[in-house]
Amino acid sequence: MKFRRFFFAMGVLAFLCAQAFALTADEAMEKSKTWFKSGKAWKLEFQVQMFYSESPDIVSQKGKLLVADGDRFTLDVAGIKFYSDGESMWQYNPEQKQVLIKAIEDLSSAFHPSELLFKYLGCKARELKEAEFNKQKLWVLKLDPSKYAGQFDQMEVWLSQKDFSPVRLFTVDPSGNATWYNIMNLKVVKQVSPDDFRYKPVKGVDEIDMR
Repeated sequence: MKFRRFFFAMGVLAFLCAQAFALTADEAMEKSKTWFKSGKAWKLEFQVQMFYSESPDIVSQKGKLLVADGDRFTLDVAGIKFYSDGESMWQYNPEQKQVLIKAIEDLSSAFHPSELLFKYLGCKARELKEAEFNKQKLWVLKLDPSKYAGQFDQMEVWLSQKDFSPVRLFTVDPSGNATWYNIMNLKVVKQVSPDDFRYKPVKGVDEIDMR
């Protein structure tokens, strides 16, 4: 009787494992898109690590980001603060006491920090596998980067197995430079205001309008 219970339990475990890996790459992508529909904006901390193909050096930066659709974001990285309401972007350097104001449409397509979260959602999922990062099991989606031809040759997104939110993003550009984005403390924001994405004037700070 004990042996029957043992084999039954093993059978159930095998069935559950099989069901877990029955998930397809397309299904994982759809679940991640569904997760993004749960909020109006997203708040996170991140670490960027850049590995240059012709150099042994690793460039690493940390930052904070509040991001919504429509190129709306606030970004704090390397002591510089950026604000974008989708039409204009304010680049505020507290040390220099200066703000540069630019039109979003004039910026390089490579700049938009708002795309940190959203770029992978427009890609076709090619392959799904499982990997571990920081003692956490994650889904790894290999993506078709053809939508960003000339910008990326390889793209991956690592997703939480709990809710399919992004945990890591990986890209390789045509020059062979690789970049990892590690996402931390990702939170869904239910309500945002237009003022959340606009620079608020600071006394004694010069504003240079370049629009």
